[in-house]
Amino acid sequence: MTKKVNIIGAGLAGLSAGIYLQKQGVQTEIFELADWAGGMCTSWVRKGYRFDGCINWMVGTKSGDPFNDLFIETGALEKDTAIYNADFEKYEIDGKIYTVPFKIEEFGTFLHSVSAEDTEKIDELCDAIKVYMGSKMPIGAPKNPVEIMKFMKESGGFLKIGRKYLNVTVKEFSGDLKSQVLRVLMSMMMPADYSMMALIMMLGTRMNGDAGYPMGGSLEVIRRMTEKYGALGGKLRLHSKVDEICVENGRAVGVKSNGEFFPSDYVIAACDAYDTIQRMLGGKFHHPQLDEMLESYPVFHPLAVVCFGLKKRFNLPYMQIFECQDGIPTSPDTAQKYFNLRSFEFDPAAAPEGCSSLMSVLEAPLDYWKNLRDHDKIEYGKQKDLLAEAVAQAIDKRLPGFKDAIEVTDVSTPATYVRLANLYKGSFEGFAPTPKALMTRVDKTMPGLKNFAMCGQWTAAGGGMCSAVMSGRDAVELAGKSL
Repeated sequence: MTKKVNIIGAGLAGLSAGIYLQKQGVQTEIFELADWAGGMCTSWVRKGYRFDGCINWMVGTKSGDPFNDLFIETGALEKDTAIYNADFEKYEIDGKIYTVPFKIEEFGTFLHSVSAEDTEKIDELCDAIKVYMGSKMPIGAPKNPVEIMKFMKESGGFLKIGRKYLNVTVKEFSGDLKSQVLRVLMSMMMPADYSMMALIMMLGTRMNGDAGYPMGGSLEVIRRMTEKYGALGGKLRLHSKVDEICVENGRAVGVKSNGEFFPSDYVIAACDAYDTIQRMLGGKFHHPQLDEMLESYPVFHPLAVVCFGLKKRFNLPYMQIFECQDGIPTSPDTAQKYFNLRSFEFDPAAAPEGCSSLMSVLEAPLDYWKNLRDHDKIEYGKQKDLLAEAVAQAIDKRLPGFKDAIEVTDVSTPATYVRLANLYKGSFEGFAPTPKALMTRVDKTMPGLKNFAMCGQWTAAGGGMCSAVMSGRDAVELAGKSL
């Protein structure tokens, strides 16, 4: 008899798990809360303008990278998918614009030009990036002597850098810098309380051409994966919130969705960890790592995403960050002193010909926006409009004529993330990559509960598309031991 696995969540992890299981001849059914697949890997189109709510950079876009192989296997990428690699980003510090190049030699030269007094520390950073660039990020523990030898040969540099910098924060590393500009710049590239390893990995993969933007963005990534899953015989149920993971005698036996029971031999939760443990499992099971992590570990801050469709082009770089001394209010009690701009002018499919799409992403308090949406949708809409106007005004001061060029405006708030994905604390990418979180290995199984596994962004600190796809594959390996 054919085995059956129910999967909760049609994001990258859920689709990955479904694809690998279908390839193995296991029948699967994916239950998705929203009206479309993708989860947090999502784009939306408004009047011909596409806005990407997911991809800044996608680790694993370079052919030959182990994660690239995973993306090809699952359909997230095709071998001929065009990749855009930004050459630089711009940051404003104390009124001056700094252009940060993403070529290692140019990067080092740039840092030295900013602060000749910090030569030793700059060289240390550049040397670490070079070691990382000459190594491969491992995608799993080696299983035999041959794999161990290959692992040490290909990933030895990664392990060396990890041992030195994993437990060091960006703030701790940059604290010895004499240049205030460099200290601020590093915290803008990667938050100060994150692991220095996260910054080295980000810079190394991007300088190596292994963290680009796939043309078509997350919309095309999910389209390809969804089509592959369907072609393999998988069944996708949209607008199907799972109310309960059904357990009998310590064994997951299926799920309930929209009042109906769907039996299965195994259940994979590729969705929010808190929602899984506390609501779908009723708080009846304890997880050795996640219980503490959900209680006390920092998560990625909730976001507001303000999007504009423009009837002209401004020849903007892919990413730049501006200061805003007056602040952009994201609630009555909070204001952001910086705002970023992400321009998709490099991708012809992102906007009508001669036009452009642009986004600004700002941290915003979840409680304020969720309370508004839950209790006063009219005021919620007004506040969204006011936020969009504030962002447009701030941009117009930098790019005269910007407001006159706006054809489409769209705003997502932290409440949007919760509504569409039940995200704990509105965190779009799970646990922040602090040293403690990165050093915590999260089990994908639940003690006392058989035939069940978890995967997705909450099972690996730092999130990321590559981690999500890999976690789906790992959950399938766990399921294979029981099926």
